Amino acid sequence: MNPAIWWPVAWRSGPRERGRPDRTLKYQVPYSYIRCLTEGADMKVLIIGAGMGGLTLAQALRRTGIEVAVHERDDAIEATGGYRLHLDDLACAVLARHLTPDHYQALLGSSAGWQAFRRFAVTDHRMRLLSAEPRERTAETLMIGRIPLRRLLAHGLDGALRFGAEYTGHRTHADGTVTAHFADGSTDRGALLVGADGVGSRVAAALAGRPTSAPAGVSGIAGRTPLDGRTRPLVPGLLAEGPALAFGPGGIGMFVTVHDPAGGAVVDPASCTRVPAVLEEPALVWGLLAPDGRLPGRPRELDGAGLTRVTGTLLDGWDGRVRALVRAGDPDTVAHFRFHAADPDADLTPWPAGAVTALGDAVHAMPPTGGRAAATAIRDAGLLAGELARAYAGESTIPMAVHRYQSAMAAYAGDAIRTSMQPLGWVHRLAGPVGTGLARLSLPALATAARLGRGVTAARGRRMSGARVA
Repeated sequence: MNPAIWWPVAWRSGPRERGRPDRTLKYQVPYSYIRCLTEGADMKVLIIGAGMGGLTLAQALRRTGIEVAVHERDDAIEATGGYRLHLDDLACAVLARHLTPDHYQALLGSSAGWQAFRRFAVTDHRMRLLSAEPRERTAETLMIGRIPLRRLLAHGLDGALRFGAEYTGHRTHADGTVTAHFADGSTDRGALLVGADGVGSRVAAALAGRPTSAPAGVSGIAGRTPLDGRTRPLVPGLLAEGPALAFGPGGIGMFVTVHDPAGGAVVDPASCTRVPAVLEEPALVWGLLAPDGRLPGRPRELDGAGLTRVTGTLLDGWDGRVRALVRAGDPDTVAHFRFHAADPDADLTPWPAGAVTALGDAVHAMPPTGGRAAATAIRDAGLLAGELARAYAGESTIPMAVHRYQSAMAAYAGDAIRTSMQPLGWVHRLAGPVGTGLARLSLPALATAARLGRGVTAARGRRMSGARVA
């Protein structure tokens, strides 16, 4: 190895105590990295994919002064599937830190806040409450449509965002840089390549030598039903406090939530003048969950109207209001999804730290049933951006930044996958003949017990309150 090109670098994997070094990791780092950082040369980061994680990373790096180029396969920022996203306090903190105040205010003006998610309910197929998990008001929580969030995160990236760019592969060079190749024959070269290309990521698969996720055995059909004078009265009352996940016989599940940011935005959208808010019309967002074998024919070949009919058939025997709301759905919004998940107990980044890495669903794919995917990808982006800022400032190197990011990300991504997989476990358990029979017998009994339990708790609370007053 030519010492003029490569520079040995070592660092500890843990804290130094009383002057004694912990276990040391050693890498051969290209000398060009050291020269680039010590001489203040520009660092360019290539991002494959303009999803939530990729766009957040681009915004954060641009504010640091790092050059970015985002290559997106879609033809436009609005050309995406998906419905409503849940951003937890950790994701909100990342966005507040890396967006300008005007930009973050537009995000708040486009989102419903805590009042739209005061609790998470679990019900049976007749929408009878089985359990409810109250949500803490202290933590900032935002509910925003996928397209509005994508449009907001793309704001200001015009010169760095390239559409219609299908990534086909990459090649690393002796000086430590990397070149990305695209289907139209074009290329781009930078100091780091980040795969933010979602489930089925080509970047992560090239790094790992295999796909980084697998089908979860459950598929979904989702859509939006506009809320107006005809459909709003059909919305079950329990959805006023937040979303619900319903389970029924045959392993069929249903996620339902009211999405109305215009009626409950965190800040007045009219106050967002420098960066305009992006609002959606009120709608009921619904998503059917079914074991892969329960969906008839080839659902990917069906249009929205056909998928709506399939959903109606699978909801036979369910609450009549829910069935009517599904029938009233906008067929242009109805789509089929096959859920994928990474192995939460495996090494999510089984490649050495270097000039290529990945984030979001590219490394830790998870079904949408936990509401964690977008928030976790944004958290990844904030973590990686912070490490790259240190490298840009000369305090680290790109391989060191990537190593630290991958190690820290592994500490929380596995839990997010496990949380998102839990509802799929119920779908599988209720899918067979035994599970179906158990569901028909036990779900009504569970609903009755839950209702009685709440009544006893409420009565006890009234008695205790009265005693305190006396």
